[in-house]
Amino acid sequence: MKKFLVVVGLVLMLAGAVALIHPELKMPSQRREVEVQGQRLIINTRRIVMVPALLGGLVIVAGAVLVFAGAQKKKVTESAKPTA
Repeated sequence: MKKFLVVVGLVLMLAGAVALIHPELKMPSQRREVEVQGQRLIINTRRIVMVPALLGGLVIVAGAVLVFAGAQKKKVTESAKPTA
């Protein structure tokens, strides 16, 4: 389970870094064909979504928290120590 947290944290940190470096997400284009006065017009549209820098930073922080939580060793308390 701890390795899973570390891997998810690293993926989140990478995604946040990518969002900070390249904040534009381009959605697939949509093609429409319209006929106007006997001529065919082809319209291509593309949606571009901007990812805020704050969101990228928050994703990096969340990933770092997961990596830190996954890397923590379990503490053994005095009552749980085996006696020899």
